[in-house]
Amino acid sequence: MANQIDKDIISQDFSFSEEGSRYAFVKKEIQKDDNFSTDIFSVYGSDGTLLAAFDSKEAAIAAIMQSGLRYISLH
Repeated sequence: MANQIDKDIISQDFSFSEEGSRYAFVKKEIQKDDNFSTDIFSVYGSDGTLLAAFDSKEAAIAAIMQSGLRYISLH
């Protein structure tokens, strides 16, 4: 299934040692190709590093929380 998350893989990708790096945010990516109808929600670390991408915002936020990071909203 597309929304299943392997916590062990996510934890390895999201491991940080610095205090300020414990935050992550989700950004909906804009698709330039009209034939591509699936939205992509990218997860970025607080330093702007791309960490992962998901097909739903809920899955992206769940991955952040499962990895031990804190989700922040940038509205």
